[in-house]
Amino acid sequence: MKRFVFIFLFLFVFGAYGFGSVKEVKAGSLSTRGVWVSCFEYDEIGLAGKNEADFCASADRIFSNIRANGCNTVYFHVRSFDDAIYPSSVTGWSKRLLAGGSAPTYDPLKLLIQYAHKYGIKFHAWMNPYRVTMKKTLNPGNTATTERIVKQVKEILNRYSVDGIHFDDYFYTSEKKYNKVKKEERMEHVNDLIHKVHKAARKKGKVFGISPAGDITYCEKIGADIKTWMSQTGYVDYIAPQLYWSDDYKLNGKKTKLFQERLKLWRSLNTRDVPMYIGLALYKAGERVTYDTGWKKSNTNLSRQMNKIRSGNTEGYILFCYTDLYRKGAQKEIRNYLANIGTLRLNRTRVTKRKGKSFRLRANSVWPSRLQSKLRFVSKNKKIAVVSPNGKVTAKKAGKTRIYVYCGSKRKSCIIRVKKK
Repeated sequence: MKRFVFIFLFLFVFGAYGFGSVKEVKAGSLSTRGVWVSCFEYDEIGLAGKNEADFCASADRIFSNIRANGCNTVYFHVRSFDDAIYPSSVTGWSKRLLAGGSAPTYDPLKLLIQYAHKYGIKFHAWMNPYRVTMKKTLNPGNTATTERIVKQVKEILNRYSVDGIHFDDYFYTSEKKYNKVKKEERMEHVNDLIHKVHKAARKKGKVFGISPAGDITYCEKIGADIKTWMSQTGYVDYIAPQLYWSDDYKLNGKKTKLFQERLKLWRSLNTRDVPMYIGLALYKAGERVTYDTGWKKSNTNLSRQMNKIRSGNTEGYILFCYTDLYRKGAQKEIRNYLANIGTLRLNRTRVTKRKGKSFRLRANSVWPSRLQSKLRFVSKNKKIAVVSPNGKVTAKKAGKTRIYVYCGSKRKSCIIRVKKK
């Protein structure tokens, strides 16, 4: 009897863990708040061609900033062009990391993971599986290609304390040599790789997920069998469709709520209820985009998208990309995004002061921490009380008014009653 119980428990646990992802998060919880860090950002963020001390200083700043913006997960480019940002036995060094210099004497990936975990941020190794150059890819139909990629995945899993493996949307390309490969055959070749990578990740107790393009038709054309991934076990532990549109998009000359429509479609296809994190186009915030005018017209696109993500079977988001968190043109959008996900509490909600006296109004509970620098103080009646940019309130005249504290669309207030001397 004991043997039967043991076998039953083993099969139950292994079946839940080994053959399908266990859903541990509540839909609409925004439990995963991620950001991508791309190889094209290495130089700008101070990682390319650096000595160990400078590299560490940059890494510390990057992950501190990521946490300050409310994110708890990073998807960091470790393989972008059949290369590596660590000493690999499978492939060569990333040229973008070396920046024309020699190979570092330290291990960049080990340090990046160390600093991410220092700030409580999960680190997922982001890999472009097939891309060699912007115009050339490894042939997904070759067994040697699959073996090469799986070998590098295992190398990372065996050597580094990553929290997961992450693929993006580069599969079959438009190269002429692939023109005769049918859609079904493309998906079959890609699925073989995906299944093997998933198995390798789960064997190490890690998760594996994919961020496909948001257009379903395009996905299937390039070999991304997203319908199978979201309906059958053994492929992905999460899916992160890139819904890089606003709800003011011109499709065939007609205004379309494209983000909302595609979100609904992806949710409907997710029959296995795989954890879904929505890829969001932070890089478009504040920009003038010809066919996607919503990004220039409004600075609440991300905030409204957060609300839609909360409304159904989606568990988070991933922002593309890190440097846009501090891009000047995106700051109004960022302020509203932070306010949407954040919490704000004041140290005082009701104060009585005599004329001429002052006090400091503070936000004593602010999350994410970057909200603190986005606060704006406004007096409803400046004749009764005035407030400085840093929250110093001065009573001017007998009466009662409110001091409002704004952060994007979020607002809190403190009632101030001024007495005569």
